[in-house]
Formats: sequence, structure tokens, C-alpha cells
Amino acid sequence: MDKALHANAEKLLDAAPCSLEMPAGTGKTHLLAAAAAIAGEKNQRSLILTHTNAGVDAIRKRLRRFGVPPIQFRVDTITSWAFSLVRSYSVIADISVSGIPDWKKSHDYLIGATAVARSDAIAEVHSLSFDYLFVDEYQDCTLVLHEFIMALAVAIPKSVILGDRLQAIFTFAGPMATWDGHVAPNFPEHSLDLEPHRWADHNVSLGRWLLDIRSDLIDGSAFDFSSYAVPGLNYVATSGPKTLASVVHSFRDFGETVVLLDKWPNDVATHASRLGGSYSVMEDISGNFMRTQLESLPHEGDQQLARWFAAFAKSCLVGLSGIDTAVLRKLEQGQGIIHYTRPGLESALRVLDRLRQNPTYTELALAAKEIAATKGLRIYRWEAWKDTCEAISMTLENGESVVDNLTRVRDRLRQVGRRSGTRIASRTLLVKGLEYDHVVIADLSKMRDPCNLYVALSRARKSVTVLGASPRIMLKTGS
Repeated sequence: MDKALHANAEKLLDAAPCSLEMPAGTGKTHLLAAAAAIAGEKNQRSLILTHTNAGVDAIRKRLRRFGVPPIQFRVDTITSWAFSLVRSYSVIADISVSGIPDWKKSHDYLIGATAVARSDAIAEVHSLSFDYLFVDEYQDCTLVLHEFIMALAVAIPKSVILGDRLQAIFTFAGPMATWDGHVAPNFPEHSLDLEPHRWADHNVSLGRWLLDIRSDLIDGSAFDFSSYAVPGLNYVATSGPKTLASVVHSFRDFGETVVLLDKWPNDVATHASRLGGSYSVMEDISGNFMRTQLESLPHEGDQQLARWFAAFAKSCLVGLSGIDTAVLRKLEQGQGIIHYTRPGLESALRVLDRLRQNPTYTELALAAKEIAATKGLRIYRWEAWKDTCEAISMTLENGESVVDNLTRVRDRLRQVGRRSGTRIASRTLLVKGLEYDHVVIADLSKMRDPCNLYVALSRARKSVTVLGASPRIMLKTGS
């Protein structure tokens, strides 16, 4: 830890309770981890909370880099911490929960956890367990989340609130806490000099530009990419999918990371499919796509199992266009399909027909392995394919529902982080808190929200390529 960082971290600890706004790439996570590390050196423990699994993973990595012993900190998402309190003290929370969280009930968990945190006994537990409370990405807190944090802050008064209003892109249900109305009155503002750390060894000019344009990214203003000449910033007039393919395939150094961003899940999946599987879809942490698939999974013995698997495979792999309406109709009717002529898909037809004749989850698991290994087929939804298949395999072992097992698989992801990849297709919402060497924005017209646009641009260390019919966009919050 260099002297400047150490000094800033010491000042942050001394200022607690306080709040600090820091733009993307200026070292907020690094500063938070440094402060927790210094607290740990003094044998003081920190409770560190944020919103996303990606944020938890980033903070843990920084703490490991500083060599902070795990006993000196606890890092979790806010809702996960709330769930753990509700599960442990269900009587005080006045809510009964199972061992598997249902994140659709996050609001109820937070209400119950707030009651738990306010109780004298648990407040004393928090007070004795932790010396500092750090809460990151506070700009995304609803009033319900804010009330929970305020209850924790009573027990842990040395609280530090961090965030950036221009990165408020989550749309949690309910009214939002505001920085001026809820943060500043309870946690006095702390400030420090800002430096574009993310770009220091990559593209400082791009980093400086991203800091400079923050005041221009406001609701109702026009933003024109053609008016800037910044190394690493490129605008490409799009003429359709071929233009996008040309851009994303131009990054030849596979030691560097590239993320392709769009706004809607279906658009992201379409891009990855058209790119032939060279880019893999990042799924949301709850696994909504997989959950939807598994909710319609037929029971063992049901002849529709082969029809279901064929449709699922087509939604995850490139090269299965030959498994067309005629094949799917025959599977739906429980009839054989190996008589069809589908060049290159002979083995796939045999696998599906075998599953038709023996519709068991064991056979389905074998079919998945064979399809994935078939020459000429490429998986573009690796995360969905892997986790869906694992949930089904777990059901074979424990007999529990595939949806519950998917929840277990995805909860493990919350703890250990995502599988890394160098070519990712995603929504901006899912990459918040992450960074890549190169960012490609697939369609500028869908990035009208100032916060969404800023988060997309600021993920890049080296370059940003923006595609669109026009380099000029009218900004509108919520678009």
C-alpha cells in the first residue's frame, strides 16, 4: 500500500461516520479495502456491505491483495446479510424462512432484518462484532434498504457510506433514498482528490475524459460523440449485424478482455448467437432465463422431455437450426426423428431420439454432454447451459426440485464469483462494478439514460467503441 493510499484510508477511518462520493475508476473499492486493512492491523473488524455479487467479489479480491486475514472482515450483499439475520432470528423478525433464500421476498427480508438489527440484543451483537461498517454503492439504496443500514449504523456508529450518483442504474422496487436528503444529513460528506486510477497503465486520456464529461451527462442534454477526439474512443456508424460482427471480431489479442453491451436480455442473446458463440452471454445472478426454462421442465417419464431439451439446446447453442419445426413437432408427438436428413446433425438427432425413447433425467444429462461435445456446435450461453444441467444433475442426487437446486447453484455463484471470460456479451446492469480492456456499445440509441451510458463507458480501461445510426443522442433519465 503506497503512502498516499494509506493516508487517504486513515483519513477516511478518522472521519467516520461519513460519506464519500467517488466516480468510477477513481479507486473507491481500493480505498475501501485499504481502510478495512488498516482497521484490521489495529485488530478492528469491519462489516462491508454492497448490492451485488460482483461488488462482493471485487472487494474480497482487494482485501486478499492487502493480505487482510478473513477473521478481520465480513463482506456480503445487503440483502444476503438481511436474510442471514432473518434466518437466525426469525421470531424477532416475525417472518419464517427456509434455508434457501427466495430473493423475490427481499423486501420482506429487509423489513424483518431491520426489526432484528434494532433489537437491543442484536444491536449489542453487532456492536461487539464489528468496529466499522462500510456500505458501498449507496446510490442504489431504496428507503427500505436505507432504514436497514441506519439500524446497523446505530450499533456500529463508525460507518462509512460510499457511492456515486451517476452510477445509479439499479431499479429496485420502492422509493429511493437520496444523497442530499438521506445520506448527507446522517453521514457528513468527506472529500479527497480524484485520480483516474483504472486507466493509469492503460489509457489515461480516456480516464480523464470520463471524469470531464460527468457534468455533461444530465437529463435533457444532447451528447455528441463526434465532437470528441480522445485516444481509444471510437464511433462507428452501424449498418446492421455485419458492422457489429466486424467490430467485435477486430479484437485479436485474447489476453485482453472485451465486453459487448446492450440494454435488453433478448438483444444480448441475439448478438451472441449471431456471433457464432465467440461471445458468451452473462446471465443475471438470479438466473431468470434458467429458472424460466426449468419451470417448464417435464417430469421424468414424460415424452415431452426430448422436446423440452431440444428447445433448450437451441436457445443456448449455435448450429442447431436444423432441429427445426418439423423435428420439434415430431418430438412433441412422441414420434421418431432419425429418418430426417440434417447434414452435420446426425448424432444430435440420435441423441434426441434416444431421449424420446428413454425420457429420464439420467438420459437427459448424457444427452447434454453429447450435444455439447458435438463437432460444429458452439455454446453461446455457457453459464445458463452449465447451471441448468447442474441443477438437473443435483435433482437426480437429492430428489429435490430443479428450481430449488438452481437456487443453490446460483447462490454458490454469489459466494465464489463468476467464471472469468475474455469475450462477454451482457447488459450494462450486470457489469456494474466490473472492468474490461475494451467496451463495445451495440446500439447507442438504447443508452439514453445518463447513468446507464456512463456506467457502460466507464467499464473500459483501454478503448470504447460506440455503434449507432447517429453519434448524437438526447439523454433522458429512465430511458
